[in-house]
Amino acid sequence: MRSVADMKTGQKATIMALDMNNQDTVRKLMALGIVVGSDVKLVQSFPSYVIKVGYTQIAIDKDIASSIFVN
Repeated sequence: MRSVADMKTGQKATIMALDMNNQDTVRKLMALGIVVGSDVKLVQSFPSYVIKVGYTQIAIDKDIASSIFVN
């Protein structure tokens, strides 16, 4: 399995798992609609990662992008 940080700009994938080591981050991601089974698209990877989930675009740092696992 790879993470959002490993995706190329413009790629789409399905979220398969979230890194459960940091519960605060997991709760924030889930509140934003980033949940297992959702489709995600990487819009931008520099200077920060911008992902699109549904109709929502979210800017995240590399640590968070590395904790979202996709297929």
